[in-house]
Amino acid sequence: MTEATASSDPHSSGKVLELRPGDGTKALGKVQTARKALAQFLDSAGWSVSDLSTDQIRLLAGLMTERQKLFETIQSLSHELDLARNIADHDPLVPVYNRRAFLRELSRQLSFCQRYELSSCLIYLDLDHFKALNDTLGHSTGDEALKVFVRVLKSHTRESDLIGRLGGDEFAILLMNADQDAADTKAAQLRDDVRKLSFGEPSTPLYLDVSAGVVQWQTGESPEHLVERADEAMFSEKHKRSRASA
Repeated sequence: MTEATASSDPHSSGKVLELRPGDGTKALGKVQTARKALAQFLDSAGWSVSDLSTDQIRLLAGLMTERQKLFETIQSLSHELDLARNIADHDPLVPVYNRRAFLRELSRQLSFCQRYELSSCLIYLDLDHFKALNDTLGHSTGDEALKVFVRVLKSHTRESDLIGRLGGDEFAILLMNADQDAADTKAAQLRDDVRKLSFGEPSTPLYLDVSAGVVQWQTGESPEHLVERADEAMFSEKHKRSRASA
């Protein structure tokens, strides 16, 4: 009986080599990249290809290819890390810093102010009537109200300023290179724009308001103490307005 022998024909296994569009271009690009990297390496060492044996060239080419792969992996991981940091630093609902990240960035900005003797002010904001809006119109409308509110905040701030969500309906803005008068004016403008917002049915709209505490940073003051003073100023402002409307 004649024994069956394995065929050397690569097609006899039934497997078909599949090439997708662009595979050849990608492979050629990688080869060219490896060759370029090898040439740069040899040139930096004062060598040329003619100084090396065939085996040495193959070994170096392989090492440079692996180096390129490692570099691409590091780039990919670095990009993913940046995305993770961005997610960790920002509020899940609105595009501003969360409390932890805001305090960290606040510390950095105040150090900058300290070094270059710049003034800055913190505005602590608390949305008034937000709970009533949530209870009456639902949390989805409440979430939309917060998004609209943040758009108003961003329309009144610069790239150099910081915005953070410190609690459910509490926000803070650090105005860089601003004195007390400028910050007071900014807070009044914000309040005017927030009062124009309406939610719900046009026939029975609900409106928001905002209480603002404005304080100027004192040289050497810690971020935590600055936020505490601004918070106290906000509650004082809210109390005064509450008594005035009673």
